[in-house]
Amino acid sequence: MARRRAFSNTEAGNPKNLYEALIAIGICITFAGIFSTSYLAILEGTRAPFQAWITGGTFF
Repeated sequence: MARRRAFSNTEAGNPKNLYEALIAIGICITFAGIFSTSYLAILEGTRAPFQAWITGGTFF
């Protein structure tokens, strides 16, 4: 007799895989935002280190 193959939990339509992928994408977007904000703040600080302090402005 032929045996049927049972589908495992790792099939492509599994909602758990989708949720894990969305969480990973969200984490990557968060780290990209933190990195770009920090980079732009440091870049602005090196261009005019005392100008924002004198005028009361911020780098963000």
